[in-house]
Amino acid sequence: MITHAAALVVERFVGRLSRSPADPRRHAAALRRFEGRFGLYIHIPFCRSLCRFCSFVRYPYDPALYRRYKAALAKELQFLAEAAEGAKVDVLYVGGGTPTVDVYALAEILDVAKSHFGRLDISVEANPADVTDESISVLKEAGVERLSIGLQSLYDAKLAELGRRSHTAAQGAQAARLAAGRFPTVNIDMIWGTRLDTPATLRREAALALSLGVGQVTFYPLMPGPGLRKTLRQRGEGPWHPQEEALYGAILETASERGYAPATPWCFSRTAGLIDEYVVDHDVYLAAGASAIGRSNWYIYVNSFDPTKYVDYVERRGHGAARAMYIAPWEDALYYASTALFGLRWCPREVERRYGPLGQLINASVAPYARLHGQRRGPCYRITSPKALYQIHQMQRGIYMGLNALREWGMKTRT
Repeated sequence: MITHAAALVVERFVGRLSRSPADPRRHAAALRRFEGRFGLYIHIPFCRSLCRFCSFVRYPYDPALYRRYKAALAKELQFLAEAAEGAKVDVLYVGGGTPTVDVYALAEILDVAKSHFGRLDISVEANPADVTDESISVLKEAGVERLSIGLQSLYDAKLAELGRRSHTAAQGAQAARLAAGRFPTVNIDMIWGTRLDTPATLRREAALALSLGVGQVTFYPLMPGPGLRKTLRQRGEGPWHPQEEALYGAILETASERGYAPATPWCFSRTAGLIDEYVVDHDVYLAAGASAIGRSNWYIYVNSFDPTKYVDYVERRGHGAARAMYIAPWEDALYYASTALFGLRWCPREVERRYGPLGQLINASVAPYARLHGQRRGPCYRITSPKALYQIHQMQRGIYMGLNALREWGMKTRT
């Protein structure tokens, strides 16, 4: 119920966004009002093979198009640095697609970003097939501090179910072992909630993942967009697992037994460091690349979902924004509240400082929840109870499933 409600709310929101074309001059004016501490997200939409489970914007790797795309990214990064000069970017996340589809091109993109924004904490997603001694050296030289490797599963049958053809389970494990200890943070991504999962099999798989020597493991639930949800319902398979709560409990217990603490309901770490979900630490962020989403000052924008159209936009006007709109203060406050809860923290004074009387209304509902399910840490609460973690997981999955509706629409319409 929580997932369904959150997905419906976000799908209605992104429906409005899809009907709001970006005005180039207004977009530049909005960016000029950005100030303070920001994150930066760059999207690389190319993959050597496309996975069925993935709802992110991705296209088959085309070297010629990627060369044009890389040049467009450089131009858009310059535009962002100049237009949003008040934004002090300190962290960069590169996602996809497959950012490591061309590791040398990726290193050039990172160098361009650093030339405009200065020193950055850099996190990069990687396919296990791309993790070699050579690629690790290139990424380390480029300043990458966190490498996130998309294993998805340590069972070949489950990889086949997910349509993940780029590597085997053994190759994924080998990539994790090869990278472990060679960056300040090495994360591996795992998927759960397929029809092959049971609490027992998932417990064993989680134990395998947590034994690979990496400092961080993120267990993502399946988050199908509207199209795949319809297909799953027609097949009588969901859209979510009938034993979902037991599956999540198996992950939570296994991680705790092995000394991994939750940074979010999905991400478990042995030490503090960057995590996959940059929105937890940066609720305002710039965005570059096809389908990338940026926001601040009640303004949200999304770039073209089509890489060719994105390149054309940037070549003509310096940026790739295709849709943009201002949101209401209460929408901004709800977004902030959701990211704070997803980060398992609630700071009543900070909420009221940001939103005044509106923050007081939100605190009236959320602060008692945080007190009930968390521990006091100075002026804030750290949410720790398994029940709350599961509920927040349901909420965040619904939010991301709603965003997947936007991506599905964008790829279908080539907006």
